[in-house]
Amino acid sequence: MNFLKRLWQKRWLHSLAWTAVSLITLYILLCTWLNWSWGRQWAATTAMLKTEGETLDFRAVANDPVPEADNFCAIPLLKDLALVVDNDTSKGMPGENRKRLDAIKLPSESKKAGTRPRLANASLGKAIDLKAWAEWLRKEGSLNFPDDSGNAARDLLGALAKDDAVVQELAAGLNRSKAQWTPEWKTRELPERLFTIPFPHYTGSRNTNQTLALRAIAAARASNTAKAHETALIMARLVQANLHDPFLIGMLVAASDTATLCSSTWELCDAQAGTAEDFARLEASLTELDFHRSALRALRVEMAAGVNMLKSLKRNPSSTFSLVQMTNNDDGLTTDTMLGKLAGHAIPLGFFDASAAVLAEQEFKHLIKPLRDQGWRQARQAAQDWEKELVDMKEKIWTHPTNLMACLIAPALSKIINKASYTQTLANQAVIACVLERHRIEKGSYPASLDTLRLADGKPLPLDVMNEKPMGYRKTADGRYALWSVGFDGKDDGGKRMLDKKMPENTRFSDEKYLGDWVWDFPAK
Repeated sequence: MNFLKRLWQKRWLHSLAWTAVSLITLYILLCTWLNWSWGRQWAATTAMLKTEGETLDFRAVANDPVPEADNFCAIPLLKDLALVVDNDTSKGMPGENRKRLDAIKLPSESKKAGTRPRLANASLGKAIDLKAWAEWLRKEGSLNFPDDSGNAARDLLGALAKDDAVVQELAAGLNRSKAQWTPEWKTRELPERLFTIPFPHYTGSRNTNQTLALRAIAAARASNTAKAHETALIMARLVQANLHDPFLIGMLVAASDTATLCSSTWELCDAQAGTAEDFARLEASLTELDFHRSALRALRVEMAAGVNMLKSLKRNPSSTFSLVQMTNNDDGLTTDTMLGKLAGHAIPLGFFDASAAVLAEQEFKHLIKPLRDQGWRQARQAAQDWEKELVDMKEKIWTHPTNLMACLIAPALSKIINKASYTQTLANQAVIACVLERHRIEKGSYPASLDTLRLADGKPLPLDVMNEKPMGYRKTADGRYALWSVGFDGKDDGGKRMLDKKMPENTRFSDEKYLGDWVWDFPAK
């Protein structure tokens, strides 16, 4: 005790203690002021969103539940496929059904067989090489192939017949006109952080769609038009389900599957396989693919999920630095766990409010509002402008720390908008191709122009999303046609592709550097 008294009498200790008290007092006052200021910023942002008719409520953004009787995904094989039982994707009936779907996927790359052949790409106007597929699958060895008949399409159908039971279960649900994964997102139980939601159903649906694509194309070439169209309709329902999901990843999976579906549709048109009724049904399913609506919903959910995460961090600030470390490994950031927790608790809670305000305001301003009010071209430009602005925001993080979370969470914006707009164009071309096939069947030839054509339900043909005008069209000398969009540059090149000179098959049509038209034609014919 005497030692402590003597120590306290030291003048330097008095100075140190008063300095510490003063600093703590100043820090508390600073935090109080920052919390007040940042709280006002958050209030202003939420008021702005309310005025704009936007919401940060995930359930309000998600689609309303589809009645089970109308829902393709409510059939026994697909019901609750998006559900994980006890945090184990193999458990329960959903796990069993995922295994059944996984069993029909095409083999992946094989050292024994070499590189797997490609599925078709409608934008290339080039048919799939079924002979190469048959040879590769024979060499790969996992399918029971019949003897080589000289007809690759029939041999492939024979090998894929092992999946007939599963395909027929799927086909039995085609009388249901809508497709929505269950449990419905609007009503299901959700985790505290929306970013932690698992998506076990996407892999199975994507693998299934690839197998169905090969089956549909082989059936079309083998003149089994009923099987070809039935399979394409199943593909369309699965794409609709993914596109109906309110998440960005769902839209991106749907975009990939739509490219596969449109390539199958191109093959059906190339083979001129099907009746007018067949193409009318496929046309109706393709018309359901609305990437503008899906992208807008997904971006709203991204905004809501980002704010949800920041509000969760506000409730548990000790996890903040773990998030920063996780998302910045490439920058060499490391944080000791205990030190990170202490530092997290030292952050003024208003920081999370202001970070949420910056994120929501930026995403609304640069993504949601342009896409909602103006369209694809303006949305692409706004996304590109934001990516440039984010570079500047990153450089100012030390003076504007609330920019941090927006810089960390912001996705690859322009690439996402590019992918969605290109895929919507591809789907629109597939719709018009079905209309053209109906016209050919009913009139005996393709029309001289698109002017008099309508969808089967009487509505106008979809427009070119890049310029909001009718798509380019002309009949070709061989009696077929060319259909095209002006592409990202907005310049009409008369239906000319700008393919990769070294490897045309690798042309990235959804890359903003692609300058040609997006073309749907049949050059091999």
